[in-house]
Amino acid sequence: SGQHRVPRAAAQLLAPVGDPQKVICVGLNYHDHCQEQAVKVPKEPIIFSKFPSAITGPFDDIMHPQETSELDWEVELAAVIGKRGRHIEEAAALQHVLGFTVANDVSARDWQMRNGRQWLLGKTFDTFCPLGPAIVTREAVADVHNLWIRCSVNGQRMQDSNTRHLIFRVPTLISWVSR
Repeated sequence: SGQHRVPRAAAQLLAPVGDPQKVICVGLNYHDHCQEQAVKVPKEPIIFSKFPSAITGPFDDIMHPQETSELDWEVELAAVIGKRGRHIEEAAALQHVLGFTVANDVSARDWQMRNGRQWLLGKTFDTFCPLGPAIVTREAVADVHNLWIRCSVNGQRMQDSNTRHLIFRVPTLISWVSR
């Protein structure tokens, strides 16, 4: 009806996923990112996690901890799992996906690279995982491996890629992690 509209500036959009049990992430999973970082393409997925307390809304401020001088970001496709499973076959993997959203993988690179390169340390500060603004159901996504993903920082485009550059495709990752 249009009678209950709220101006965008008057609303705070929350993350579309509230308090998940797990936030599982995949590192170095784009061919163009590996090229940019001058690293070899991994032979198997590099898995790390973020604490649920890292999740914040899509337009919320990201806190810059005073402990880091190397704050970085990466736009990511996030698959939201809606159906539990173990030892999931690749052919059935997408049946476990509720939908997809956008994630910002914020990192404190100096913390990530020290202490034996434990990625968790640099990737899970509070507010280091903005999500959203919405989940798009898997049925509404024609081809999850042909989606544009972009990141702007303070209005300046910093990343512009496509999920066709994924090294490990979504069904492969779901199957691999479920083992």
